[in-house]
Amino acid sequence: MNSLLSRSLSIVFTTLLLTACSGVRDNSAKSYTYHAEHSIAWNISNASGMDPFSDAQVSHSQSEMFSRTDYDFTFPIVENDKLNEASLPLTPLLQYRPTGLGVEEWQTDGILAWIPTELAPTPEAASLVLSDKIESAVLATLKESKRKHGDVRKGEGYNNWLGKYVFQTNESRYLVVKFADKDTGCELPKNGYYDPASQNSPTCGFYASFHDAEKIVRTPDFIGANATGKSYLIRHDGLNGSHLSPVFINSAGQSDAKNQRMNYAFMQQVSRHLPAWVIIYLSPEEDKGLPAVVLQQGKVHFFFREK
Repeated sequence: MNSLLSRSLSIVFTTLLLTACSGVRDNSAKSYTYHAEHSIAWNISNASGMDPFSDAQVSHSQSEMFSRTDYDFTFPIVENDKLNEASLPLTPLLQYRPTGLGVEEWQTDGILAWIPTELAPTPEAASLVLSDKIESAVLATLKESKRKHGDVRKGEGYNNWLGKYVFQTNESRYLVVKFADKDTGCELPKNGYYDPASQNSPTCGFYASFHDAEKIVRTPDFIGANATGKSYLIRHDGLNGSHLSPVFINSAGQSDAKNQRMNYAFMQQVSRHLPAWVIIYLSPEEDKGLPAVVLQQGKVHFFFREK
């Protein structure tokens, strides 16, 4: 009996020690309250701690259409048998929200993730799980689209004493995959992964960065069930927020609006290969006719509510 008690206390002590050392807070006792007056996109971003982008007000018939999650951002090919801009224009979702003087969270693309705690014992291990999942999804997307890619670059970002102790930023992780695309004129780097001579040439690549989780939360029902009911939360806001860079830059003979649509389509394809607990948030590009969206396993969630 004493041996069993000693072992149990050891496990508890080790768990507490790991939690304390990692700086992660356990907030899993409190569950998220779903706000039925808002969209699932709003609730997903709100549950992550973001200041969520506002829901556009639409009519009843429009609400029924935008409730569908099979919207297809594929571009430049637009097939009429799919739900896309040809069959459901996005204009009712454009709100032209004023930006003010500062850059808000909803103005940048990023990753939201609820990593099940049963998959990793620490926030650092959870970050590696997330990085591997994203890498696999990107490579699967490139294989499907028959695009050649360069070396996969991933690792830890630089965090100095000032960042760690003054600004309180934790470890950052990054993932970079550059690829070739004949339609946009993108070629793989010839002189190393970064070639200054070609910095103004068309560039195609996936770049993501995020920070280790700062807290453990109760997994929201709309994210999906997991064994423990708890998740490491990777957020998009603040100094420890995530970031996704544009995929297509300086594309040959293509407009910025076309590049943005291709970016939405590429991210949707990547999302199809991700688990339900990894969410891609795309900020509004309303001057190009694109609203904010949340992507979950390829499904599109729009920010809207019925008038």
